[in-house]
Amino acid sequence: MRQGRPITGAATKRRLLCAAACVVALALLAAGGLWLATSRLPFPLAALAPPGATVVAARNGVPLRLYLAPDEAWRFPTRLSAIAPILPRLVIAAEDRHFHSHPGVNPLALARAAVSNLRAGRVVSGGSTITMQLARLAEPKSRTLLAKCREALAALALERRLSKNAILERYLNMAPYGGNIVGIGAASMFYCGKTPDRLSLAEAALFAVLPRAPNALDPLRHPRRAKAARDALLAGMARRGVLTAADAAAAMAAPVPRKLMEPPFVAPQFCDLAREAAGSAARVDTTLDPALQKIAADILRGRKSALAAQGIGAVAAVVLDVASRDVLAMVGSTDFFSDARFGQINGATIRRSPGSALKPFLYAMAMDAGLVFPQSQLLDIPTAFGGYKPKNYDGLFRGRVTTEQALTASLNVPAVRLLNDVGTARFLDLLRKEGLSTLDKPASYYGLSLVLGGGEVTLLSLADAYADLACGGEHRPPKLLAGPAGAATRLYSPEASALVTEMLAKVERPDLPTSWERALAVPAVAWKTGTSYGHRDAWAVGYSADKVVGVWVGNMDGTPVKGISGAVHAGPILFELFRAVEPHGSRLATPLWCNIREVEVCAESRQLPGPDCPRRVTARIIPGVTHLGPCPVHRRQLVDAATGLALSADCLGSHEATSVVVPRYPAELVSYWRAVGIPFEAPPAPAPGCGAPAGPGPRVVSPSAATPYVFRRDVPASLQRIALAAAAPADSRRLSWYVDGELAAQGPPGDRLFWEPSPGRHRVVCVDDQGRSDAVTVGVE
Repeated sequence: MRQGRPITGAATKRRLLCAAACVVALALLAAGGLWLATSRLPFPLAALAPPGATVVAARNGVPLRLYLAPDEAWRFPTRLSAIAPILPRLVIAAEDRHFHSHPGVNPLALARAAVSNLRAGRVVSGGSTITMQLARLAEPKSRTLLAKCREALAALALERRLSKNAILERYLNMAPYGGNIVGIGAASMFYCGKTPDRLSLAEAALFAVLPRAPNALDPLRHPRRAKAARDALLAGMARRGVLTAADAAAAMAAPVPRKLMEPPFVAPQFCDLAREAAGSAARVDTTLDPALQKIAADILRGRKSALAAQGIGAVAAVVLDVASRDVLAMVGSTDFFSDARFGQINGATIRRSPGSALKPFLYAMAMDAGLVFPQSQLLDIPTAFGGYKPKNYDGLFRGRVTTEQALTASLNVPAVRLLNDVGTARFLDLLRKEGLSTLDKPASYYGLSLVLGGGEVTLLSLADAYADLACGGEHRPPKLLAGPAGAATRLYSPEASALVTEMLAKVERPDLPTSWERALAVPAVAWKTGTSYGHRDAWAVGYSADKVVGVWVGNMDGTPVKGISGAVHAGPILFELFRAVEPHGSRLATPLWCNIREVEVCAESRQLPGPDCPRRVTARIIPGVTHLGPCPVHRRQLVDAATGLALSADCLGSHEATSVVVPRYPAELVSYWRAVGIPFEAPPAPAPGCGAPAGPGPRVVSPSAATPYVFRRDVPASLQRIALAAAAPADSRRLSWYVDGELAAQGPPGDRLFWEPSPGRHRVVCVDDQGRSDAVTVGVE
């Protein structure tokens, strides 16, 4: 055998260097492969932050209602800083002691787990780190060797992308705690009724072990197992010095939870609205005051039986803060789970006719237009606007009333006449600016009945509109979510708001005797009621300087109730709510600065008194805005000294004349007095041969230029007649009506005369027997 040459020292050195280079190269290749393998996550980071459940909370932070996450899980993501520090310490000590030092995978732990499993002949340990467990929670798979490898790669990738605290936070938010309770936020709430930052040592220890086997260690079904697992962890932590023996013993003495906390269910309909308004937010902080909500709910439930006995199945209420427009309480129904009476419908947001509850806004608008003031006079007489003839609730007419009387008595006829002067389109535009967005039809659809409830509003928007009056005429939208108040828009002057408030404060209250002002701690409230046409809805809305309360009473399905009334059924609830929400009394809303002046006006005309006005009264007006002219009633008239008959200028030379004061009342009022037999002082008749006295002639009442008329071609013209009516002065004895220059009808004042219209624009002229006339132009669509 041939013997080779001996290896020299230099050769050995070269071989060792070559081997080392190969090892380094292999290590670099392995590291590079591992780097490439973990450079991208096998699942998106979004999988580590699944959508949470929604918490709707009151203004004090207390949860009102909880909503499941889209995957039907109770999951409330919580920041690590908001978790009691003992819990992360226990989780790391129990699950992954080297969490802060390994790169995501602990090879020694995996090796120990493999040996343990081989010895036991089954899987008794996984050796997974917290990071690997997080990867498995994000993408659950069956426990195979391949799945374990994928978890390891995912863990290495996660460690490159996230900090240790971020990984631990996500693990605690995704750990299973039994059933559909996921994450420490939900576990703390349902098992302990508290937030994670307030967990005790015993509770933290239970939540450290429960994710290992959520079903087997369920403390509700297996309390002994759960307690044993918890106590074993506590004992182990004490042996290792993580806990003191005394702390561990005290925690082991505590029982495990035996039942889950019931989710809160306060103001469910309000919470639905707030959640919808907040969009996809996981936590919705609202304006609701839990104490006021309970007060309102208890009061409405207390009224439920009495209302039901009268055939009224539903009642709703809202309470708003005047300044911020925060919704402090909302009771949509008295029983959310009552299917018989549609309990899940929100009575605060359904669309219903408000009856007369819109009248205060018309009077405020008319005051700002200078048309009326509290002591001005309005006519309450039979009036026809085309085919529409408004009537008062009691069916009576009062002739002349003050603006204050018309509003406090909620008279319909004066309000409709005033709306005719203001214009339906202008009033509708104002109401929409008030936030009454459900009035979404054109003005021609509502007509003059708008002020009597011819449209539909919601209780919430109506209460907010009354808050505008309480706030000096500034409008803000109602607010469900915590945050700054919305921008203000001025709709009325502070003066008009204050005057309307004064009038509404004088409405007779159903809860107090006439001497109620002497009672202590009684809330001073400006309020108004409304009763819808057809006996379906009753309303009462009131406000003080601080609060607005609105009440709706009726049936959710619109079933009418004979005799239902805002004053009888809603008013008492309104004042019971006010006494509860303002137990120490309140003050009326009054703007800080108002330019309101008291002036003297003629008692008969409510205009500036002349020297012949026999009696004067004090009126409150808005200087520079309220329209006041010379008194038109008391006028001097030349009459024959012997006969008292009126003289014209061309016969003064042939008669001995004297001057007398002659009252000249509005023609419509004279017509009403004449029809009902009320005596009045009429102007003197003209002396023979002296001609007709000067003075105002008839005024066309129907048809009205402000009323839209629609001609239906499928209905005979004889059934679509328009009434011809005029307010004629006392000395008018015959009226002649001309349409587009042709005589259409004749008769004495008060006769029922009609005109059959056709589509187009028409000029209607009324002439009395003394040649005085009035005309209107109307459109027929």
